[in-house]
Amino acid sequence: MDIFKQKRYLVLVIVVLVILNLATLLMVVLNRPQPRLMEREFRRPEQETAHIQHLLKDELGFDEKQTELYLKMQREQREQLLQLQNEIQQIKKQMFDEVLKDNPKPILSDSLLSLVQEKMITLEQHTYSYLLDLKNLCKPEQRDKLKILIHEFFRQNHPGGMNTQAPPPPPRQ
Repeated sequence: MDIFKQKRYLVLVIVVLVILNLATLLMVVLNRPQPRLMEREFRRPEQETAHIQHLLKDELGFDEKQTELYLKMQREQREQLLQLQNEIQQIKKQMFDEVLKDNPKPILSDSLLSLVQEKMITLEQHTYSYLLDLKNLCKPEQRDKLKILIHEFFRQNHPGGMNTQAPPPPPRQ
């Protein structure tokens, strides 16, 4: 090949690469994910309350009375959950302290594990009760919107999402 053909191929390859790079950048900009509805970021308590009020009014159509009731319900729920989480942390600390001893007692760690499980069950029951109270706080036309918000929350907070259409796992053989 002579030098002019090599130069022509080199220019052609550079032009193709530039076009591919521009196309890739364009796709990245155009396909940028939209901000999620319930995206969590660090907020001070007053910012969190304002965000929740905005979410309740704009997304669910809550009126002032519903918003007040919800914020009261949320404060109570948060206090209960924090208390349960603190109790769980204390039990886990006891359990790990026992494990680190020279001669750990397996029965004690089993009983501590059972306590943690009971507290976790209580925590999940509180969460279920809270969601049920939230549903009851909603008017019938707001419940469908609530369902969408809850599904959006689980889709964001669980990598696999809440795919209810997924087939069950195959049976073990």
